[in-house]
Amino acid sequence: MIKRITSLLMALVLIAGVAFSQDQPAIHDAISMEPGRTHDVYYSLNSGTSTQVQRDVWDIAFSTRTMDVTILTNGASGVQLYTYPNSGTDGWESIDTTGMYLWPLMYNDDTDWENGAFNRNGTGSELDYGWGVYNTITHIISGDSLFVMQMPDGKIKKMWIMKKNPITNEYTFKYASLDGTDEQEMAIALNDYNTKNFIGYSIANNAIVDFQPATNDWDLLFAKYITFYGGVMWYPVTGIKQNYNVQAAAYAMADTSMIDYNTQDFDSANITTIGNNWYTLQGGMPPTYAIKDSLVYFVSDRESSIWKVVFEDYQSSQGIIGFRKQLLENHAGIASPQIATSGYMAVQPNPASATSVEVMFDADDNGLAQLRIFSITGAKSIDQTVTYSRGLNRHQIDISRLPAGAYVITLTVGATTLRNKLIVQ
Repeated sequence: MIKRITSLLMALVLIAGVAFSQDQPAIHDAISMEPGRTHDVYYSLNSGTSTQVQRDVWDIAFSTRTMDVTILTNGASGVQLYTYPNSGTDGWESIDTTGMYLWPLMYNDDTDWENGAFNRNGTGSELDYGWGVYNTITHIISGDSLFVMQMPDGKIKKMWIMKKNPITNEYTFKYASLDGTDEQEMAIALNDYNTKNFIGYSIANNAIVDFQPATNDWDLLFAKYITFYGGVMWYPVTGIKQNYNVQAAAYAMADTSMIDYNTQDFDSANITTIGNNWYTLQGGMPPTYAIKDSLVYFVSDRESSIWKVVFEDYQSSQGIIGFRKQLLENHAGIASPQIATSGYMAVQPNPASATSVEVMFDADDNGLAQLRIFSITGAKSIDQTVTYSRGLNRHQIDISRLPAGAYVITLTVGATTLRNKLIVQ
């Protein structure tokens, strides 16, 4: 189920030629999460730039996309979230934490940016986003759940995400100590941060935290995050997450000199295809790790260029991760946003092995849009005029004649164009 409802937001798309770059030499690079791995690092494959961010500066984070309702917790820094099971929002004044540690812990889904900790107690309805319910008439998402949070310093807070107004792209929420003291009611205007994926908030400091670089400036996030380790327990690991519109394919037991890959192997549904799978724990105290042999990753970056990535070094105590990368296909001119965007259309299934895919987007009025699909070389494969109406739109596209491969799909209304990748298997 796709939980994001996207709206028509501005992004200008250029379709240009493609350069094949398999003769490019490998580049050795490394990032530093600092000793103790206290920082997360945002990395751009194309520019080689890395941006360090101190991990513990935020407690919760809100997606900036207009119709996205994802709310994350900073589990790797010690934030623990519980849904309050004893009442609805009418119980705000009288929350009882008896038996709290028997309530299920809720962490962010480590495979999906959209399934944040606050979103994980939904009923399964398409209108229920965990912390609140979407009103199809007003478009307001109203909070219907209370939460209890244990902060990194051990303090317990109660939390109510009161509403999100997608028209103004603003959240309203409040939190307090269990006895009602130190109550804060806050509003965050997300349009002020729409070049970022998420904007953070520090409960300890009662302050907004702008902690991410711009969406278009990074492909991979080297971070600590919480995973359901071995299917047994929630556990923090060090690994790599992919940005929106970045896909990866993994080849185990492979010759690391290989440069051949199959577009069918790119996984668009998992942001941790790389994850923490490239090393193994050897034991010891402090623990030591070994890089897995014969493991090759291919990464399609935000500009659709294809990179080969092989990990070479992991100095866990120093927070240093070394790797080599090689540019195999340069698609930097294809589907490259020239201005910032805070959203994109949803396409499912993707990768697609069926004869059709569904494009979903939300519109504020009625009209006509131009839907096009381009091959990775810039050739136009499909060009359709589609009718849309106010609200959520779903449009089926016949892709039965498209050969397997990577494509760029665009949706244009006037001067506004949305884009996404499409992998046909």
